[in-house]
Order: sequence, then C-alpha cells, then structure tokens
Amino acid sequence: MKFKSERDLLVDALSAASRVVATRSPGATSGILLALSGNQLTVTGTDLDLTIRTTVDVIGYEDGASVVPARLIVDAVRSLASGAVTISAKDETVEISLDRAKFSLRTFAVVDYPKLPPVPAPTTSLKSADLVHGLAQVVKASSGDEARPLLTGVLFTSHEGELRLVATDSYRLAVRDLPGVKTIVESKDLLVPAKALVELQRAASSLEADASIGVSLSDAEVCFIAGTTSIASRLIDGNYPDYRQLIPTQYPNSLRVAKDTLLTSLKRAKLLASDATSSVRLAMKEKGVDITTQSHDKGEVTDNVDGDYTGEELTIAFNPNFLIEGIEAAPGDEVVLETSDSTRPAMVHGVDDTDYRYLLMPVRVQ
Repeated sequence: MKFKSERDLLVDALSAASRVVATRSPGATSGILLALSGNQLTVTGTDLDLTIRTTVDVIGYEDGASVVPARLIVDAVRSLASGAVTISAKDETVEISLDRAKFSLRTFAVVDYPKLPPVPAPTTSLKSADLVHGLAQVVKASSGDEARPLLTGVLFTSHEGELRLVATDSYRLAVRDLPGVKTIVESKDLLVPAKALVELQRAASSLEADASIGVSLSDAEVCFIAGTTSIASRLIDGNYPDYRQLIPTQYPNSLRVAKDTLLTSLKRAKLLASDATSSVRLAMKEKGVDITTQSHDKGEVTDNVDGDYTGEELTIAFNPNFLIEGIEAAPGDEVVLETSDSTRPAMVHGVDDTDYRYLLMPVRVQ
C-alpha cells in the first residue's frame, strides 16, 4: 500500500478513528485500519461496540491495507510539517514521511483485525442542522458512569409523531423536541450511547447547513452517515427510566433574566466553586437574583443580576457547572428559571420556546 495525502485531512481522519479504538486491548484491535482502493483511503477505528469509518481522497500509488498503532500514527502525522504526507506499508512496517522527516512503525497483521460488516445503505435521513443542534443541547446531561449503562445514552423517542431526544444522569434531565422531524422508528425507542453521538456531532460539524445525515437501523445497531464518515454503534439494551413523571406540569415561582448576563455572573461565582461539592446560591426576589458562592478556604463572591421574578422569595443552590450548561443550551437572549422550593427540581427553558427543557436537582446546603 502506498499513497500521498494532505497532512491536515489525514490527521482529522486518524484522530476520529483513534478515539474509538480498544486502547486497552493488545494486538490489532488497538490499531487503525488503513485500506486504499484507487484514490480512496478508508480509515477505520473500532472497539467492536462503536466503529468509525472515514473516507479520504488521496493520491493512490498501490492498493492495499495495513493496521497501524492508533496513538503512534496520529502523533507521528501530527508532528510533521504541513504538506503532502507519503505513507507506504510493506510486510510488517509502515513508513510515514514528509520532506526529510521519516517514521518507520511496526504494524499489526491485517488478518487479525476484526471483520466488520460493510457500511449499510441509509433507510432514512435526518436534517443535519436540526439533529446536531438538538444533540448539543442534551448529550451533556447523559451520565459517564459505566455502572449505570442506561443513563450513558440518549433516548430517541417519539412525541406526537416527532423526534424527541432525552438524556439524564439522575441529577439533571434534558429534553429536546424537534418539530417537523419524524422519529427514526415510530413504534420503537432507541437508546444510543452518548459517546457515539459526540462523534456524530464532530463528523457533522463540517457539513453544509442544508445537508442530511443518513440513518440505518438493525435490531441491535444504528449507523449514522455524515458526509464521508460513518458511525456505527451498538444500541443500549434496556428500559429507559420514565422521565415524563419527573417533569412538573407547573411551577409557582418564575425568574426571567438576560441569558448572557446570568451566565457571566454564574461563571464568576464558579471561580470559587472548585470542587465537586461546591454550589452556587441564587436568592430570587422581585427585581432579580442575588448570586453567591462561599468557600471556607478561598473566600466569597457575591453578585446581583436584574430580572423579572414572580412568586415567593426563595433561596436555592445548584451545582454551578450543571446550571451553566443548561442555561447555555437554552435558546434565545433570555431564559426562564422556574422553581417550586429549595429541595425540588427546577426547570430552565427559553422565554417563548419550550422545545428544550432542562430539569435540575438543587443542592442541599446548610
């Protein structure tokens, strides 16, 4: 196998593949498969649960395939100067060169690489801009705790015939309705690992605004096709928690405030909230909200943000990172924070847009 490719294009494809390889496994599964046919290079990384394939246009000299150590080839190609990188594989070695710099790396046997099915043809499609924006609003609310696998995914479900995305880590819940976007399967919910959807967001970031993402579904796997990249992932098996019963139908208290002003104040307060147990207190009253963070070893920060508040005066505390992420995801220049009391979940959403809702548990403080 021998080809020449622009360094930056190759780094992007190799980096995407390397993020999903089984790095703790010995042998070929810890490598990236490079397969050249004509002027098309396919770069593949997999951990058998998640597979990423990216096709790159190159100048091909000799067709073939090679499995290269993932981290090594990414670092090697990235370290080269900008320009056309030549990669040549023969026997048990791959050579990577540009100008006077040359790497010679040992490879794995291609026969030991997992036999992966071909990329399936899409059976439906979703508008890229709608899906990526929706995922950006909910993925962060999923859990990173592998001991709770159901919460590490994003639920693709149907609401009145349209697609709804749901994610929770049990401390917060993000729900995003996509008006006008049909669900993938009307009669079936899909629970897709958040890790796969993060990669989908990256792959789709370079697509045109009116582009579509192809979707193919089997009993146990979903495949998204975004431009020249395909992302195939096993679905999470199990019954997702009944999130609907967690969402209150109404709140007695409501704060309407400028989004950027509130975010600036919260990020300032967060400077003293340096550990996982820290919180930011919001004392809500008629003309706005007082924001306070206290640290026994660092000190205190206080601020006040103007806003429109209706309801009884209330002081409530939140994890600052969780609160900031929910407010950042809310649409519009203003946000609404609705509360019941200092112990029950609060709701964040836009002023005139409730297609996105973010439910957040308060932090108990002394």
